[in-house]
Amino acid sequence: MAAITDVPSILNDNNGNVRKWGTQLLAIADYSTAMPNPFFDTATNKPNQLPEGFKVMGYISTDGAKMSRGIESADTSAVQDLEPVRSDITGRTRTLQLTFLEMNAWVKALAHGLPVSQWPANKDEGFEFTDEKTTEFPYYRLIWIGQDGVGDAAHYRIEAGYRVKVTNQGDNTKNRSDAEGEEQTFTFFQDPKTGKVFYEGEKIAKTTGTSNSHSDVS
Repeated sequence: MAAITDVPSILNDNNGNVRKWGTQLLAIADYSTAMPNPFFDTATNKPNQLPEGFKVMGYISTDGAKMSRGIESADTSAVQDLEPVRSDITGRTRTLQLTFLEMNAWVKALAHGLPVSQWPANKDEGFEFTDEKTTEFPYYRLIWIGQDGVGDAAHYRIEAGYRVKVTNQGDNTKNRSDAEGEEQTFTFFQDPKTGKVFYEGEKIAKTTGTSNSHSDVS
């Protein structure tokens, strides 16, 4: 076997695949709302319009949207070996954490655990919410859309949850120097109607002639 000339000669990197998502949005709808089908327009490769019922939540803090994934496994060991002889996956979790910066009526309605059907029609005209006895938070549909680049060079990413729920809320701090934020964590669950959990896809503006997409619905 011949030795390689040097490492740069066999590099398989492409700086065009490095992504930064400075332009993004997160939209939420009631679980009964239809999801986009398909997510991307076949003529332009741009995301299709959100179905009626989805609410775009506004500003997100500069920490962005953090997707956390976890896998739990159980090892089986034997007296003859120090290493496990097999390992089986016992659980898989996916969560999305972000902080909303607009203290509008929709952000606050989400924080108070209301279904979207009970949110005010206008997000910018103030709000009043009173928490009473709570037994459970509702399930939602969730769509995150990001754009990297502009015009014909833009890349579009869509990540979607078919059945999500707010499972954790962070601190809500008011002071002179920091903007108030509503930190929310969404957990993704399997949609019993379709068997789907999560969608992820990315496409390049159609005029470039290339596209790439990947979906994971396990």
